[in-house]
Amino acid sequence: MRLQFLGTGTSFGVPQIGCGCKVCRSDDPRDKRLRSSLWVRGEAVSIVIDTTPDFRCQCLRAAVDRVDAIFFTHHHADHFFGLDDARVYNRMQDSVIPVYLPAYMVEQFEQTYAYTLIEWPDGITRPRFELRPIDQQEYRKLEFDEISVTPVIVNHGSDDINGYVIETARSKVAYLTDCKALPPATVELVQGADVVILGSLWNRDWQHPAHLNLADTRKLAAALQGAQTWLTHLSHHMDLHAETSKILSDGVQLAYDGLVLEVE
Repeated sequence: MRLQFLGTGTSFGVPQIGCGCKVCRSDDPRDKRLRSSLWVRGEAVSIVIDTTPDFRCQCLRAAVDRVDAIFFTHHHADHFFGLDDARVYNRMQDSVIPVYLPAYMVEQFEQTYAYTLIEWPDGITRPRFELRPIDQQEYRKLEFDEISVTPVIVNHGSDDINGYVIETARSKVAYLTDCKALPPATVELVQGADVVILGSLWNRDWQHPAHLNLADTRKLAAALQGAQTWLTHLSHHMDLHAETSKILSDGVQLAYDGLVLEVE
């Protein structure tokens, strides 16, 4: 299983418009953070989690050659508003793409992307999707050739959004962006994963109602006992990648755009 971080930034992205801080002015490519998304590639299947407003640029940069399924964590704009760019994969693959999303999100989908769910005359290029709502309480495993995906609940402030546990016969990965806390059932399923990916907003003592700061993320990572923990959904207040990485010595590392993990 191959993972590639298409983006690792928070909703503002980094650099942030109008900001002249040292992170936003950094020349280090690891400090250039498009909005958070993940590409999962197996031998026979290609899956994207979240389509950000940067989705077109991300797919070009990573050379995403196929999308067999799209999974959404939640309906916030930084995870959802790039979906129209997936229409090129409809045309390349001559297929309708299944979209997996929390059941509560169907209403927002139908409001935002109603045009993708109706018939259009031949010759008009539009996205074509088949909605597959997920009952969040089921924790039901979905099979895709050699990869399985289990939706799990993530507490994102007052919202219960989706995270995903992705497995092959030999490996397990958990993608838990936009996380403030995890319910016990999610912790149980995630514990001991080969790779845990957690959202972590900033390296400050500030508390956010819907996101973890770095100190709290490290505590959660220790409880989950993943072999590797990578942090995503990073704001410019996470500070420079090179500087923050120096204080991370317990198996927790900052992800960056374009990072590839080969999970054996």
